[in-house]
Amino acid sequence: MPLPDLDLWQYRLGDTPGADSIAIGDLWLDVGADLPVWPVTDADGKAAGVLLGFAIDLQARRIIDEGWQVPARLGADIDAFAQAGLMALGGRFLWILDVPEAARIYPDCSAQVPCVFDPAAHIAASTAHAMLDDTAYQARFDPDLFNALGVDGEGWFPAGLTAHHGLHRLLPNHYLDLHSWSVQRFWSGPAAQASDPDAVVAQIVDIVQAQIEALIAGPDRVAIALTAGRETRMLLACAQPYIDRVDFVTVTGSDRHQLDTVMASRIAAKIGLNHRTLMRTAATQAQRDLFIRRGGHCNADSNAQFHPSVWPIAGSHVMVSGNGGEIARAFFWRAADTPQTAITPAMLTARFGLKSTPALQDALTVWLDGLQGVDSLTVLDLAYQEHRDGAWYAAQFCSDPGLVRQAPLLTMRSADLMMQLPPDWKRSHRLSQAVVARQWPALEQFPYNSLGYLRDRIMKLRRVMADPQIVLKKLRKLRG
Repeated sequence: MPLPDLDLWQYRLGDTPGADSIAIGDLWLDVGADLPVWPVTDADGKAAGVLLGFAIDLQARRIIDEGWQVPARLGADIDAFAQAGLMALGGRFLWILDVPEAARIYPDCSAQVPCVFDPAAHIAASTAHAMLDDTAYQARFDPDLFNALGVDGEGWFPAGLTAHHGLHRLLPNHYLDLHSWSVQRFWSGPAAQASDPDAVVAQIVDIVQAQIEALIAGPDRVAIALTAGRETRMLLACAQPYIDRVDFVTVTGSDRHQLDTVMASRIAAKIGLNHRTLMRTAATQAQRDLFIRRGGHCNADSNAQFHPSVWPIAGSHVMVSGNGGEIARAFFWRAADTPQTAITPAMLTARFGLKSTPALQDALTVWLDGLQGVDSLTVLDLAYQEHRDGAWYAAQFCSDPGLVRQAPLLTMRSADLMMQLPPDWKRSHRLSQAVVARQWPALEQFPYNSLGYLRDRIMKLRRVMADPQIVLKKLRKLRG
């Protein structure tokens, strides 16, 4: 099978060596421009593979910009060794573990450096764009599934599906065994509910601040997203000790951006932030097509339409977002859900707001089979982390290379902690409130996602009139 040249931030792992390939066991790794690759060793200095991407050492509070040492020794229990490494890292990365006993690909908490693979051809890559030449890309494209899931709008491919026949996505909390080319789940949620939620809050704050400190010490200026939402308010509270050393950035515009525009400006002016606004900028058709192709035709939503909005800070800043905080606020739960609620593929599909297809139902059946014995509320939290964060947000990593984006709420440790929170905390969105109260109580004066009842209603009406599909998607979610 002819292999394409690698685009920015793309990688490919297979049995065909190139001129600059890196040996990984019996396979060869090739990387595109500007994608960092660092060797990994265990605590005794034994080789343990490589890290791809933009990882952060949480204990050292630094960006990994050279070799990294796992704070554990290799031994008979490879699973425990890998878990120790993953729990020690933040940032976005892919760990290709290569030791005498095993060869595996481990994603970060949200698979933010994506991995798709062809088990028949024994090849893994960032996207189909890095794996298939133009002829194969078109021949294996699945237009029926692409259209059924509404991927040309706000839809996406959950459950390990992709836009191409025979290609599968590696989901968060799973590893790809490079000997058998099969996928194994390695994490199914926390062992128990937190007995002291306030201690969880303190730990999450420390994890976020460790990454902010690491980025501040790095080569680029830090730009923290500032919106009207809960997650960016948490980040702002955590960033209070560093506000003189970072910028806060808001994409401004009409419809859904108007709320962020007004509230972010209000907050910045009131408390004195270094605030920068970026006018929402539409992509040309060629730019949108390239965004979609670089992502393997797995996303074509508003990010494809407006991704040039952040280009003014690409090359000078690293962007920090609040992605992942929804794990702590029952995003896919409903009021009547309990730990015993029966979860089915049809229910999950409805809660995703997607149309049902046989391929999606089959893939979700397999996913649920791997969670036997896990309580239903945790399954719903995992569904958000794996099928939404991992398969929608993180899958866009290669689509717009240039601006490094970090999400400090998305680490293995913080995901574990957020899922440990009691159900009443999640249902009432208490984590964001607790972080603000602990770190910067003055922020409590600003409401979340609101400019007042009348203005909110007008904005919602305008958005529905501009895109009636929003109503249909919400109705599907309600049926779930």
